[in-house]
Amino acid sequence: MSYNQDELVAPAWLNDEFFRGVLREANKDTSIELAGKCVLRPGTNMGDHYGSVMFRTTVKYRSRNTDGEQSVNLIMKTAPEADGMKKELLEDNKMFGIEIRMYSKILPEMARLLKDIGEEYKYPRFIYGALKPHSIVILEDISNQGWVMGGFIETIDDMKPIINDIAMFHAASVVMESKDPNFSIENHFSMTDKFMSFELMINKGFNDLLYLAQTYPEFAPFAKPLMKFQRDLRKVLDAAYTPSTTFQNVLNHGDFQIKNMLHQIDAQGRHTDTILLDYQICCWTTPAIDLYCLLDMQATQELKDSSRNELLYLYYQKYAELLKRMGFVGKIPTLLDLQIELLRCAGIEMFHYAVFQSFRYLAADMDMEAFVTGECVNPALNNPEYKKLMYTELSRLLHQGTLLDD
Repeated sequence: MSYNQDELVAPAWLNDEFFRGVLREANKDTSIELAGKCVLRPGTNMGDHYGSVMFRTTVKYRSRNTDGEQSVNLIMKTAPEADGMKKELLEDNKMFGIEIRMYSKILPEMARLLKDIGEEYKYPRFIYGALKPHSIVILEDISNQGWVMGGFIETIDDMKPIINDIAMFHAASVVMESKDPNFSIENHFSMTDKFMSFELMINKGFNDLLYLAQTYPEFAPFAKPLMKFQRDLRKVLDAAYTPSTTFQNVLNHGDFQIKNMLHQIDAQGRHTDTILLDYQICCWTTPAIDLYCLLDMQATQELKDSSRNELLYLYYQKYAELLKRMGFVGKIPTLLDLQIELLRCAGIEMFHYAVFQSFRYLAADMDMEAFVTGECVNPALNNPEYKKLMYTELSRLLHQGTLLDD
């Protein structure tokens, strides 16, 4: 099994003394003493996580307030210490601050609101979080409780638990914002500058599409629209991360993709439950951010092609139903309003296709940093399936006006 290299050696400060202090604070129990050494191991397989450095451990301890030895499985997310793209992404601590606030304040309130109407919103138990002297988030590790990571979703039935979760997350946030005028301000966050700082990754994505336009005659009509879209990309992203004036804004998860969730799967291989992870880039804005992730980064292309509108319908039905049940007194948008909003924000989808679609064609042991910085050739460029997909989707985006040819 391959692991991210920066997860093979833990920082020196992540030691037994640190974990003893964490457990004492989390349990409000100064009598806690460790019953053995904490052995750290990599937190994720290679390619499963990119936004931070992760480790796992099992902490065994004793306390004067409990009988016998106790243990807890922990997973921790730390800021990168080695120079590179991860460190650049997280160096201002903003994302760690967002995630700590989400786990300590916002998710518990969402769960409370939903519990009042008989719904359960699940998330890993928050153990500890800090920005100084080191940025870290520690959660209970639930991987030994039947929760597993899955791949791209192939059926509507397997999408339903995911749709229910994101609908609950969005609806609860709308109710919270209706009761707290500061909620939208406190949760304003834009990924525009972060995305644009990955100039090499963005250039690679668009240059690969322009390579297709220069190499294959059928792609030639896309060349100028793609160049114009790339020139205007900052405007596209700014518009997406600026709260909508024409549609109900929500708190978006912001990174709603297959690596950021775990599933319960029954003996027949069906998804029976889903739990979302990685709340680092939550942002108050149009739900188009998450819904294009739902379509572009959750479903197989085959499921998206056959059931795009049904997936959106299922989301909308759950979202609207939850708002009514939670007693929301504001105007609930219609499904047509949602479809119009998605068309207005379709530049997000073009961005996904240009920059992230190739990731589906990478080997599991691919060096992600080398790929996104353009140090290795994109294997998708010679893949007939990829070329067929991109021709179909670029044509659709051109015909609906997302790509402009003038």
